Amino acid sequence: MSIYTKSGDGGMASTINRRSIPKNAPVFALLGDLDELGSALGVARGKLPAGTQEIVKALQEDLIAFSGEIAGGEKFATGKRIEAMESSIDMMMGAAGQFQGFVLAGGSPGGAALDLARAVARRAERELVACKQTGGISREAMMYLNRFSDLLYALARFTDAGQGQEESMPAAASEGAAALPETQHPEPVPVKASGSPMPQGGLLEKALWLCQQTISHAKTELGIDVVTACCDSGGNPVTLLRPEGALLISIEVAQNKAYTSVILKRTTEELGPLCQPGAPLYGLQNSSNGRIVLFGGGFPMYQKDDLIGGFGISGGTAEQDTELARWARALFEQEGGR
Repeated sequence: MSIYTKSGDGGMASTINRRSIPKNAPVFALLGDLDELGSALGVARGKLPAGTQEIVKALQEDLIAFSGEIAGGEKFATGKRIEAMESSIDMMMGAAGQFQGFVLAGGSPGGAALDLARAVARRAERELVACKQTGGISREAMMYLNRFSDLLYALARFTDAGQGQEESMPAAASEGAAALPETQHPEPVPVKASGSPMPQGGLLEKALWLCQQTISHAKTELGIDVVTACCDSGGNPVTLLRPEGALLISIEVAQNKAYTSVILKRTTEELGPLCQPGAPLYGLQNSSNGRIVLFGGGFPMYQKDDLIGGFGISGGTAEQDTELARWARALFEQEGGR
């Protein structure tokens, strides 16, 4: 099969809705930049962890569909897609941390490649403005490409924060949670398993107390044995309590729930819908050496708006673990945490 048609030898070409226009027309400059952007993302994908590779692959596929819209095909850029991208940006920036001024590219090979792709996206955005001046470009298309470059920036910072030493990935995430609204759930009124209040010591003392309270509540109210675990703000283990009757596999699951809630500053219950096929963070569950958990039972622990750790529970059904996590979180907040 021949890949050449000779129809463009005279310097003219066509799009879906335009016939025989010069190859140096703004629309072809834009389509060329989008093609270059897709190739740049392909280079970046080869330098990234498996989970992030899936995210970038999905972006490449989206870019092809967006290019089709620019060429006069079916509309792809919609308000719903833009909102999904904004949610992804907020979550990744919340996990990567706060940055002041310009960020010097090169924090990691994958991050640097994404920064280069972002520069191409910015150039494509400038060409999109030129095309809009001649008509045929929607407001949603303008917004979509702008968010696309922002998403690449967030993904680059997210990659820099975790590349090479995934266990310390959240170290930079010391200020401010992401702007993604939390899922609203009615919090049950907690009933302490013992009369002692939460101690005023450090994270270790608070974590041990909360682990004991949760284990007792699970046994008394639900009749089940659960494993409870806590990690610090860097994802490092602090406490792990396992009653004799709890499942051995729950040890790892509880620890991973605590870890997940810290590095993404979200309850594990909230993450599930965001990482399903077609959702904005699909593929994220394959990062961090498979430690990301997408079902309920984990939540981040705050003290005076500072992230101090993550808490995880495992041993019941998915619904039971979720309810226990809500109970433990409400109890912790009632005792002075947030």
